[in-house]
Formats: sequence, C-alpha cells, structure tokens
Amino acid sequence: MKDSRNPHPHLDPRQPRDDSRPATNPPVFAWKPRADDASFTLTVARDADLTDVCLQATDLVDPLLLPETAFEPGRYWWQWSATGDCSEVFSFEITADAVVLEIPSTEEWFARLPADHPRLYVLPDEVEALRDSRHAERAEAWAALREAVDPLLEQSHDYPEPPYLPDRSRDYNAFFTTWAPILWTSRRFVREAEMLAFAWLASGDERYARAACERMASISKWDPEGSTSITHNDEAHMSVIWDGAKVCDWVWDHFTDDERALVIEQFRRRGEITYKHMHDSGSYGITHFGSHSGREIVFLALLSMVFHDHIPEARGWLVWLRPVLCGIWPVWSGDDGAWAEGLSYGTAYVNIMTMFASALKKATGVDIYRRSFWRGHALWRQWFWAPYAEWIGFGDHSERRRGSWLSNAELVEIIGRETDTDEFDAYVADFRVNADSLSSPEDRRMPGEAISPLRYLAANGVEPKPVADTSRVLRVFPDVGQAAIRTSLHDPATDIALLFRSSPYGAISHSHANNNDFILHAGGKVLAMPSGYYAGYGSDHHQHWVWHTKSHNCVTLSDAGQIMRSPQSTGAVVNAFEDDSLAYLCGVADASYADRATKCRRHVVYLKAHRCFLMVDDFVAQPGIVSALQWNIHSWNEFAIDEQERTFAFDRDGSSLRGHFMNHNNAFFALTEGWEPPPAALEETPEWLNQFHLRFTVSGLVERQRLGVVLCPGHTGAEPAQVVTEAVDGGEIARLGDDALLVGSGDSLQWQGREVAAIALLALGDSTWVVDDAGIRPLI
Repeated sequence: MKDSRNPHPHLDPRQPRDDSRPATNPPVFAWKPRADDASFTLTVARDADLTDVCLQATDLVDPLLLPETAFEPGRYWWQWSATGDCSEVFSFEITADAVVLEIPSTEEWFARLPADHPRLYVLPDEVEALRDSRHAERAEAWAALREAVDPLLEQSHDYPEPPYLPDRSRDYNAFFTTWAPILWTSRRFVREAEMLAFAWLASGDERYARAACERMASISKWDPEGSTSITHNDEAHMSVIWDGAKVCDWVWDHFTDDERALVIEQFRRRGEITYKHMHDSGSYGITHFGSHSGREIVFLALLSMVFHDHIPEARGWLVWLRPVLCGIWPVWSGDDGAWAEGLSYGTAYVNIMTMFASALKKATGVDIYRRSFWRGHALWRQWFWAPYAEWIGFGDHSERRRGSWLSNAELVEIIGRETDTDEFDAYVADFRVNADSLSSPEDRRMPGEAISPLRYLAANGVEPKPVADTSRVLRVFPDVGQAAIRTSLHDPATDIALLFRSSPYGAISHSHANNNDFILHAGGKVLAMPSGYYAGYGSDHHQHWVWHTKSHNCVTLSDAGQIMRSPQSTGAVVNAFEDDSLAYLCGVADASYADRATKCRRHVVYLKAHRCFLMVDDFVAQPGIVSALQWNIHSWNEFAIDEQERTFAFDRDGSSLRGHFMNHNNAFFALTEGWEPPPAALEETPEWLNQFHLRFTVSGLVERQRLGVVLCPGHTGAEPAQVVTEAVDGGEIARLGDDALLVGSGDSLQWQGREVAAIALLALGDSTWVVDDAGIRPLI
C-alpha cells in the first residue's frame, strides 16, 4: 500500500492528505486501491492508535466515502484496509474555520426532488411566476431569448446519425475534418433544443415545446454503441447527454408516448455506458482522471435526477456520484480555485459543474457553492484573465473570441450569484462589453450565447458597482502553481500584468512542458506570450511544437526542454512575498529538468517604483552532465537586439518591452519566426498571427549557470525603466537610477565590503534585500 504514496494528486489521490487541514467539514476520504481489492473498511479515530473510533465504515465497494455528518474541531487519524491488510495511519485536523457542509444521502436528494417536472433550475410551482416575469423584470431577457429561438421553429428538427470517423492515427487531417463538423453541429442541434425547451418554460408557447421534443426524439434514434458511442466519438456522445436531460425535463409532458419511451431508452443506454466508462473501467477521481470524464460525471448526475423514476439504475449511479461530485471534484484544482489545465478548459469544465451545483441547490437545498473553491475560482479568473487580454495562455485554446468571453462572464456571474457576492459584477460587465466587439468562427457559434437559461433566471437589471484597485499587486494560487502580478485589475491602460506558472500537476492533459513560464501584458497589449496554436489535440503542430518547452517563455538546456507528457514533470510557486516596494515569487522546476539538472529555478521580483521585473534563472546540472543555459521569449512583434549592450526591444501599439541581459561574458542571440511544424490550416483562424522568437544563449557547456534579466514594460502612460548593466567581480549589476540589482555567479557575492551568501541582492533606496533559495529577506 505504501508504494502508492506520491505528491502528485493523480498518482496518489489520497484524501485527506497526511497532516492536512481540510477546508470543508466533513472531508471526503479517498485512497488508491490495489488491483485485486474489492471491499474496503475505513476507520477514523481521535487517537493515533485508532482506539477511540468515531467513524467506521465496512464493506465499502468503492475506495471513497463522504460522511454525512461533520466532525467536531480537533485532530483525527484515519486508515483504510482491504483483504486483511491496512494502510498507514494518516492524520488531519478539522479547524474551527472549516466550512461545515453536510451532504445528505442521495435517498434524501430523491425525497426532496419534485415528483413532477420540471426539476432542474425551475420547479413546478415556479413556472407561472417565471412566465409572468417576461413582462416585468425579465422583459429584456425574454426579448433576447425570443429573438434567438423564433428562427429555430422554421428549421428541421431531424439530425441523421453521424458517420463513423476516419482513423486519426493514419490521417489526422481526414479525421479532424470529419470530427469537427460532427462535434459542432450535434452540439448546436441539442443546444438549440435546450433553448426551445426553455422558451416553452418561459412563455407557455407549445410550439417551442413540440420543436424540442421532435429534436430529442430524432437523436434518440441513434445507436449509443455505434458511431456516436463514448469509445468511438465521445464528443457526439456528449452532445446527446450534455443538454439533453434538461430538454427532456422541461418538455416532459409534451412528448408523445412513443417519443417518451424512445427518449427514456436512449438515456438509459447512454447512462449505463457512461457509468461503466467512468466507474467500472477505473473509478473517476481515484484511478483515472480523463479530462472528458470531468464533464460526463455532471451529465450523468443530471440524467439521474431527471430519469430516476423511469431508469431504476440511475439511483445507483447517483450514489457513486455523490462523493465524486461533492467531495473529490475538482481533480484539476485545489481549495484555492485555480485550474491546472488553464483558463480555457477551466471555463468549460467549471461552467459544466455549475449545471449540477445549481440544479442540486435549487431542487434539494444542498449548496456545494459554499466550498472555498468557488470564490477562489472567480478570483483566479479576475487576476489571470483580464477583459482586455489579447491572448490567454497556460493551456490549450487561447484565442480572443466572443464565445470564450461570454462563457467566462457567465461562469463568474453564476459564481457571484450563487455565493451571494457582487464583488465580481464589474469584472463580468467588462467582459460582456469586450465580447460585443469580438466574433467566433461561424461553425462554433452557439444559440443564445448571451442569454443562457441560468442567466435568464438571474436577470434583475441591477447595474454593477465600480470597484477600486488596492495596493496589492501579487496573488498566488499555490495548489496549481500559478501567480499573477497585476498593477491594476480595473484599468487596462495602466495595467502591467505578469502571469506565472510552475505547476505540481505536471505536463499532462491540456497542460504543456512549461513550468516557470510567464506571460506579460502592459497597457492592454500582450508582449510576451506562449507560441504556437491549438490546431487540434495531438496534431503534428500540437505535439511537436506547442507541447515543448521551446515554444514557451522558459529556459532550455542545450536545446533540451522539460520532461514531456509526464505527471512527474512538476513545479511549484514558493516563498511569495510582497511589501510596499516589491513583490517576489520563485518557481521551482527542478523535477521538470530532472533528466539533466538537479536544480532549475526562476526568481521573479517586481520593483514597484520602477515598474519593472528582475528575473533570475538558476540552474545546476546532474553530475556528469553539462549544458548551455538558453533564455527564450516569444511575441507577435519582431525583436530588435543590441548584441553589444545585450538588450532586446520592441513596441506594440503604444506598449513596449525592453529587456536587459545581465551577462557580459560570451553569449549570443538567435532570432527566428514561425513554427516547425506550422499549424495545419484546417479551419479559418484569423487570430493565428505569425510569431517571433528570441533565444539568448550563454556560451559554454557548464555544470551550473545563473542568468539575470531585467524586463521593463512600458505603455502610453509610462515609459520603460532606464537600465544600465555591467560586469562586476563575482557577478553582474543592473542600475536603475540610484538603485542597484546585483546577481552573483557563485554561492556568495560582494556588497559594500561584505561577503553575502545570496543569489541576488537588491539595493532599493534605504533598504537592501537578499534573494536566495529560501526566498527574499532584508539584509541585516
């Protein structure tokens, strides 16, 4: 049992972690079983010897349990056992400030669910009031909804079963050009059915209900084990179950008897297949963490809530889903709310989770929005995704598109409403204003992008309150290893934003081999960005450019990047600090370069008075291996370099970046553009502009190297800081007026007659700061 211990939350999904303080009370208990384990016992006690037992569950068929009752504050010990063998004993502490969130049994959920339909988001006794409101507070929302759905009445409500897909391993382009149209047209067909069904709820006009019924009856003729099966084309499978349960719930009484029987059988079979895929073929959140399964757990839960009285198996599905959805989820995040797969995929997956969370809260009163994750997630979005952002980064899909902007606005708006706060209202409003000037590819536009059912239900006409900036510029989300330095969350013209990633989740799924990566914006313009585009998951461009370290703003070692596609290629953001003069963080990517380095770290200091950054990369090789340190940066703008002064510069629409390398020994620049291989032009992508790349290589193959870089962004309201660099004994110095930044080449450096053990030293006015592996501290 001990051989399953690992710091990575997917390799070792054990919860609660040893000596942890769960944010929610009671915590979920989960562990990784051995291959032959079929039955488990969980013991929780008030003492390390497990004699004062407060919870014991036997004959568990799954390696997880979410207790229904909270623990008293205090320290507890727990252990699991199977077939006579016991795990180690682990401890956790329930603090007084943990959120008490007692999740009742699913039998209680079913007892609270209405016997009649609708059950999701609108209850039977609320329908008449909903219809009356379209002439009052929801008049504007109803006008937008009617404008979106009326044209659908004239369309065909039949969708023939899609064809089988070509083999992607033989011809990716042939696969993609078949797969993508099926994805988007099937998704749109059912999304339109959802809008029609909701229009029926909102108006009582039976034309909308019958159109939705005909659509659901049409797709219910598909073979769940055929061309749209979960194993052959899971996107088409999900098109059926994504919104389908909601549609059926809202128009239940308008199906003919034959249609209803057809729909029930379709969802029974797809529910059974989905459950087997996520539970019987390895348990989601325990032994497999497939990205798409993070959607399917929600779809299966909604299906179970709608069909449980017609599909007896659905009750068992929901029994398993209860601890998964209310305890284990999210598997790509922690309590601080950030999402390891990046903003774009986090938008999709957390938006999907709101479908379940809001339905559960409305129908049963169980409010999982009280978990700290939710407000943290909205804060993460506010800090990492500015409404002005020209590019997003840190994961697949970064295009500035209308659909993405509206989805982000909707997600944060839902979180704000469900957690009863208005702190994000101005952020949401800014996103909607920006979305008005954007577009999405024609084939990917979804009906009612600006007026979804959940938004319609929340319409109140209240204007958001303006929000003032604070003096704080640094926000760290350590659970997924991300940090943001933002000088203004609310004024694009003056915002300088450096976003940083060094993640303990590694280089898997939609994440890349880019620990210690950064993105830099100034004055509303992206200056430093990741390179490459999402031209299909696993495409040649995706595999051989985007996934690689060389395509990011990271260091490479003699052309070698970080360990790829591995959960062991981990990083961390540590030792964060901020005061009135500076903000500091360190990215630790030692494990990402472990095949050739014992140490690879990036120290970042933001100097508030000068509005610039000192970045120090520190690398130590594995014994017997030597490398050249290479510093990479990418942009939409061409770089101008000065080889003698060791600087680079470019301007972008009133914003600019000046970079100063603190290295006067042998070194050289390399400037390139484009990609190898380029993204295949399988669809129209006007956002995919040419990109330029700069690499600064410190000459020589060495066992250790340290490189300082001063990055000075500028915008129309502030010129870049003026920097002068030179070599000094034992290191390099950069001067910014009367202030000085010193980066040493060894274990110590000289400063004013003293030998100081440090990586770098900052003399800022009357204060002197030391940077070392423990962080940043005043020099005493």
